Amino acid sequence: MKLSPLVLLQCFVALVAAFSVPKKDYSARQYFIVEIDHSQSGENLHTFINKHSDYHFEHPVRGMDDHFVFSVEKDHEHLQFLGNHNSNNHKLMKRAPGYEDAHDALITHPGLKSVHMLYPKKLERRRPVPVDFEAAEEMAARDLQITDSSQEVLKEVSEKLGINDPLFLRQWHLVNTRYPGNDINVKNVWYNGIRGHNVTVAVVDDGLDHDSDDLKANFNAKGSWDFNDNTNLPTPRLFDDYHGTRCAGEIAAVKNDVCGIGVAYEGQVSGEEAAAMIYGLETNDIYSCSWGPTDNGKTVAAPDMIVRKAMIKGVQEGRQNKGSVYVFASGNGGRAFDQCNFDGYTNSIYSITVGAIDHKDLHPTYAEACSAVMVVTYSSGSGEHIQTTDIRKRCVFALVLDANPKLNWRDVQHVAARAAVTVNEHDGEYQETALGLKYSHKYGYGKIDAEKLVEEAKKWKGVKPQAWYYADLLEVNEAVKSGETTASDWISSSVNLTEDDLKLVNFERVEHITVTVNIESTFRGQIQVKLTSPNGIVSKLADPRPFDQSTRGLRDWTFMSVAHFGESGVGEWKLEVSSSRGQNEVTLKNWQLRLFGEVIDADKAEKYDLSRDYAAERRELSKNRPTSTSETSTSTSTSTSTTAAASSTSLITTSSTSQTSTETTKTATTTDAHKKKPETGKPEKPDDSSDEESDDEDKPEDGKQDNNKHYAADHAGQYFMALAVLGFLIAIITMRCHKSPGSTRRRRRDDYEFDIIPGEDYSDSDEEERDSLDLDGSRQREQENLFDEFNAETLPDYDDDMFQIGDEHEDHAEAREPEGKAPTGKEDSSTTETPESYHGENGSQEHLVEEGERR
Repeated sequence: MKLSPLVLLQCFVALVAAFSVPKKDYSARQYFIVEIDHSQSGENLHTFINKHSDYHFEHPVRGMDDHFVFSVEKDHEHLQFLGNHNSNNHKLMKRAPGYEDAHDALITHPGLKSVHMLYPKKLERRRPVPVDFEAAEEMAARDLQITDSSQEVLKEVSEKLGINDPLFLRQWHLVNTRYPGNDINVKNVWYNGIRGHNVTVAVVDDGLDHDSDDLKANFNAKGSWDFNDNTNLPTPRLFDDYHGTRCAGEIAAVKNDVCGIGVAYEGQVSGEEAAAMIYGLETNDIYSCSWGPTDNGKTVAAPDMIVRKAMIKGVQEGRQNKGSVYVFASGNGGRAFDQCNFDGYTNSIYSITVGAIDHKDLHPTYAEACSAVMVVTYSSGSGEHIQTTDIRKRCVFALVLDANPKLNWRDVQHVAARAAVTVNEHDGEYQETALGLKYSHKYGYGKIDAEKLVEEAKKWKGVKPQAWYYADLLEVNEAVKSGETTASDWISSSVNLTEDDLKLVNFERVEHITVTVNIESTFRGQIQVKLTSPNGIVSKLADPRPFDQSTRGLRDWTFMSVAHFGESGVGEWKLEVSSSRGQNEVTLKNWQLRLFGEVIDADKAEKYDLSRDYAAERRELSKNRPTSTSETSTSTSTSTSTTAAASSTSLITTSSTSQTSTETTKTATTTDAHKKKPETGKPEKPDDSSDEESDDEDKPEDGKQDNNKHYAADHAGQYFMALAVLGFLIAIITMRCHKSPGSTRRRRRDDYEFDIIPGEDYSDSDEEERDSLDLDGSRQREQENLFDEFNAETLPDYDDDMFQIGDEHEDHAEAREPEGKAPTGKEDSSTTETPESYHGENGSQEHLVEEGERR
C-alpha cells in the first residue's frame, strides 16, 4: 500500500523530532511506550497517532525499532485502564468499567504488540567504599619511594613503557609491591602490545570529565550521549558526579604526567548516563555499569521488559553480531547482608558480574556474593582503595577483545571463567564444577589475571550458537513454618530431564541456569532457596536478608547461576526452599527451570525471542516426536526430622502415536497416607481460579501460567509392579503345592548333578577334622551308587531324604539310619535356620535343600 506524501512528511517530521528528545516531566505526565509493527510501512504508526490524539507522541525509543514513547497528563481519564500489555507482569492493563471501548480500541489496533508503562525508577551509583584514610596515607607514603627489590618491577614497567604518572606508584591493582602477586598481572600483556587497541568501553554512569588531561585523548564522542539532558557530551553537572570519570580513568586514562594510568590505556571510552544499554552499538564494544538498585539489603528490583529487550538486542546485534559485552559490579550491600541475586541487572545471563577483593586478596565486608558472580577483581578494602583519575578493572575485558576480536559475548564469559585464578580456598566454600574448575559464591571462578585472560582469549576457538530449554511451570503449593529460634524444614521439588528432552530442543551443554519462583512469605528476608544440579553442584539462590521485612514474598522473581557451566543438564534438578529462624511461614507456589547453553547442531540454531513461550513450543515438538517417548518427571516433598512425607507429580510429554493411558492427560496431585499437609489449610490441588488479580503481577513474561501446566499421575507404574510381584508369589506357591514325586526327584537330581561332582574332595583335612557338613562313609557309598544309577537307562527308586545335607531335624536323621543302627545324633547347630547357600573350607558352594522340599 502506498503512502500519501502528507503521511510520509508527518512520519519524517516525527522521526526528526526524535533527535531533540524533550526532557521528561514525570510529576505532570505519565509516559508509556507503544510497540507497533511498522516494518512494512509507517501507516500503523500514523494511524495510531491520529486515532489516539489524546496520546502525545514524544519520540522513538533510540535503538529499539517499532518502539515509540507517548504520554498523557496525570489526570487523564484513560489512566483508569492504561497499564502494561504484553510487557512487565505488574500494573497490567485492565478493562475498567466505562472504558471498555477505549481499552478494546487500543489493544486491537493494527500492528500493536505491546504497551509498556514508564515509571520513575531509582538506580544508585556504586561509589567507592570509604576507607581508613590514615592507613591509606601510611601505605601510600611507603610506596612512593622504591626501597627494596620487590618494588624494582615498578621501575622496570615505568622505564619500558615510558610511564611517568605520579600516581602509578600507588596503583597497586596494576603492580602490587606490598603484597606481590595481589594484582591483575597486566605488565606482560602491556609488554606484548595488547593495550586495548580499537576497543571502546561505554561507561554507563553519571557522566565523565571528557576534558580532563587523562581522558580527552581517549574520549569517543560518537558513542556518547547524556540521557538526562539529551546532549552528546555527558559532562558531570553535580558536585558528586565523579563516579563515571573515576571508572573511565580506571579503563583508559592515558600515560602522561598528570595522574594515574588505565588498564587499557590505548582504548577509548564513551560516557553514558541512565539506562542507555544499547546506545552506539556500532561504536561501543563493552558497556561498563557501576550502578544498580539500592544496596540496602531489602530491595528486590529487576530491569523492565524494555531494558531486557535492549540487552538482548545488544548481545545479538552489537559488535557486528558478535554481541556487546555487559559488565556489572556485584554490589556494595554486603554489610546489609544484600546479595546480587536480588538485583536483576547483575543476575542477567547477559551480564558478566564482577565481585570485589582487596589488596590482600580478601573478601571485603561490603562486597555482595551470589551464584551470579563470575569473577572477582580488586577494589577497596583493608585500608586501601583504587587510585585512578579521580578497576574494578572490569574493563580489563578490553584487553581480551584486543587479543581476539572474534570472540562473541558468550566466548568472553567462558574465557573469564577458565582463566580466573582461585583465591582463598579456605574461605569461599568452593565446589568442583563440570569444567574441572572451582566455584565460590564469594569469588566466582576466581580473580581476574590479565595475562592468563589474554592467553586464554588467544587460543579460544569459540562456542556454538546459544540454545535453551524451558521446563514446564511446576505447581508445588507446599508451606513450612519456622519458629522463633528454629529454622523451618525444607520444601523440596525436582525436575528430571532426559537426554531426549534436551536433544529435542537442540541443547548440548549448560552455561547459565535461571529459576523463576513464586514464593509467599510473611517475612521475605527469611526466605532461603537453593538448587542442586544432577552433578551435585549447589547454587545458593537466596540466603537470609534480615533487613528485608517485606510481606510480599517473591513474585515471579528470577534467580540466575553461573556455577553450572559445562554440565550436560541431564538428570535431577532439585529446588529447595525454607525459612530461617524467626516466626515466618513460607509457601512455594510454583517454579520454572530454564537452561541456557550451547546447541548440538549449529545449522539448526535459532535467534532467541524473549516474547516466545518455549515451554509450549517444546510440548508441541514432543507430540510430534516419531520414535520415542520423553518423560520429564518432577516431584515435590516437605522434609522433617522424623518423617519423610512426600507428594509427587509427573510432567509427562508423550508422542501422540505412543500414548496409551488417559492418565497422561490428567492434572493430578497424589498424597500418600503419611503426607504432612501444608499448615495453611489450603487444598493441595492448585485452584486455577484463585486470586487472578494479585497473580497478574507475577506471571512469567513469556506466557500465561495455564499454558505451562501439563501434569499426570505417576502411581500407575507402582500399582503394576505390586500386581506383578503378587502374581509372581502366587505362581511360586502354586508350583510348590502341585509338585509330583517324580518332578521333585528330577529337580533334586539336576541340582546335585552340578553341585556335587563325583571324585571332588570337599575337605582340605583328614577325616577326623572333616566339617560337620562333610559326607560320612555310608553317605559316600550311597553317593557313588547314586551316580552309577544316574547313568542307567531308568531312574532308581530311592528314599526322599537320603541326600539330606547336615541340616535335617533329628527325626529325619533317625529315619535315614539303617535298621538296627543307633542314630548318630550329629547335627550342626549353626544350620537350624536354613540358609540359601554355604561355603565350605575350600571355597566351593553347596546348595542346601529347603525344609519344604525335604517333606
